[in-house]
Amino acid sequence: MESKDDVTLKKRHTLTDEDDNERAFKMACQINLLHAHLDELLLGVLLESFIQRPISQDEKK
Repeated sequence: MESKDDVTLKKRHTLTDEDDNERAFKMACQINLLHAHLDELLLGVLLESFIQRPISQDEKK
């Protein structure tokens, strides 16, 4: 016969698998949002550096 601690431990492990899946899904969503924000930031930085680059550098090339 299993003790109450054994049963509780088994239930905790069962819930942990479900929790891990939910956490992994939430983390993947957050990573996707982060990538979207980084893409926007990178585009802004590239555009700003292009605008601020002196015209003389373009004429030399």
